[in-house]
Amino acid sequence: MQENATRRDDMGSVEDLEALRKQHQDLEAKLQVMDRQLYLTAKEEVERARLKKEKLAIKDRIHLLLSRASAEQPSG
Repeated sequence: MQENATRRDDMGSVEDLEALRKQHQDLEAKLQVMDRQLYLTAKEEVERARLKKEKLAIKDRIHLLLSRASAEQPSG
């Protein structure tokens, strides 16, 4: 029974990881569009900063999930 719960947790982690990677890619694409503009309004600059912070937070969550997964791997 515990094994089934662990498998579901692993699947949730894999699904979470894929969702986070997709969000990260989407934010990167938005930032690339903004970076190609010659000029950003003050509102756009604030939005760009927010997107960068969100992208970094997602990257941190991805690394956390990966480190947890590698720590849970049996070493034998």
